[in-house]
Amino acid sequence: MDISIVIPVFNEAIFLEKSLTSLLSQTYLPKEVVVVDDGSTDTSVSIAQKMAQQHSCLRVITSETSSSHAPGQKVVRAFERGFAALTTDWDIICKFDADIDFPLHYLETLKNAFSNNSSLGMFSGLLTIKKDNAWVLESISNSYHVRGPIKAYSKTCFKAIGGLRPVLGWDTLDELLTLHNGFKVQTDSTLLAKHLRPTGSEYSIKAEKAKGALFYQLGYGLVLGFLASLKWSLQQKGSFLGVLGGFLSAWISKKPKMVSRDEARFIRKYRWSTILRRLVP
Repeated sequence: MDISIVIPVFNEAIFLEKSLTSLLSQTYLPKEVVVVDDGSTDTSVSIAQKMAQQHSCLRVITSETSSSHAPGQKVVRAFERGFAALTTDWDIICKFDADIDFPLHYLETLKNAFSNNSSLGMFSGLLTIKKDNAWVLESISNSYHVRGPIKAYSKTCFKAIGGLRPVLGWDTLDELLTLHNGFKVQTDSTLLAKHLRPTGSEYSIKAEKAKGALFYQLGYGLVLGFLASLKWSLQQKGSFLGVLGGFLSAWISKKPKMVSRDEARFIRKYRWSTILRRLVP
């Protein structure tokens, strides 16, 4: 199976060479790797271009300006430019971040997972961070969610969900749409990648309200929105009132939703089923 990888980059000079080296040294090599610069002001472009001279599968797409800074839009817009620039056919498309150090067998394991399961739509390992001289699971990682920095999709799944949507919460929405379209989502808890720059844990009131609004836009009902806001605030150590306020504001103003009625109905049913599975032994 052929694997193509798109890596959005914005000022990643500190990590980029290590991340690309880990991908270009895999036991199963990618068919094509496209690095998409999104207006970097550091040496990210020169690092990527120098490596591209040594690896024929690696190409660099440059840009003098960066994509919109609206939450969720920037990285997806950059990915879309890289995806449009792909020149070879692929069976698996990956959206990876530029600050990930992958184990040498990562792509081989990924390829085998898709090869062995025709219904598999999305796959990843788990992310670890360095803490007290040891690599431990990142606090926001879990055993079932495919994180945004290490997304991989089968061709049929990617087409079925319509690609990635440039919105806050795109990396939750794509997973729910994958399940809605009848595909499986799988993570491998033994496949550990190093997140060289851990996800930020501090959130502004604006970001918290946007997160709450996202729950409404995904079709959550009032009770589910309340529970999701509470869970998020506890896990991320953010403001529960800030998140809930964003949800209620979107509810009252009837903010446009990201999903159809049928998709929203599926999402609610799926979320409630996961809650019940945890409550009932």
